[in-house]
Amino acid sequence: MTAPSDQPETPAGVTCRLAQRRSHRPPRIPRQFVRAALCLLLLASVAACANSVAPPNVVQGLPQDRGASLRLVDVSTEAARGVAMTPEDLDRIAQQVRAEISASSPDMLLPAGAPPPPPQTMRMKIVLTRYDEGNAFARFMLAGLGQIYIEGDVLLIDSQTMQTVAKYQVAKDFSFGGMYGGITTIRDVEKGFARSVAAAVQPKT
Repeated sequence: MTAPSDQPETPAGVTCRLAQRRSHRPPRIPRQFVRAALCLLLLASVAACANSVAPPNVVQGLPQDRGASLRLVDVSTEAARGVAMTPEDLDRIAQQVRAEISASSPDMLLPAGAPPPPPQTMRMKIVLTRYDEGNAFARFMLAGLGQIYIEGDVLLIDSQTMQTVAKYQVAKDFSFGGMYGGITTIRDVEKGFARSVAAAVQPKT
């Protein structure tokens, strides 16, 4: 074992020793990268909130023998009295609901222009009872203010008798604040509403 030397360490030795210590330190991540990653994570969480599925309120459940083999020949939308919506708004929501149903249950929705519907098929009618885009500036200032609301009654109607056989109430809202609350629009929440409608009519296992 070599005894420690009493000779003073040379400047070159000090520089070498400091360099060795620095080489063993973990690399530092620039702050701007950390901030960008946090912003992306927050944005993803906000998008997930706007697109998340809201559980329906079952007013009249679909009979079990028909729910397992539900086939839809049409999905239509209309606004309840006093609800301000354009034809484009209604058509856009109907298209999103069709897309969500086709994605989750490809055989549930019959293609457009199909032959006369066979027995036991149904039509879906969505009556929008609330469509409120809220206030983006209020959401930006404080979470909970200027909320976005989309609510509707989902009716399943027998295509032969035209009688309503099931009814669900679906309500989707968005109340996130800050910058991301300010940039989120009602169209972002429409995706979550469409997913919620599609989930309401999925076969229960």
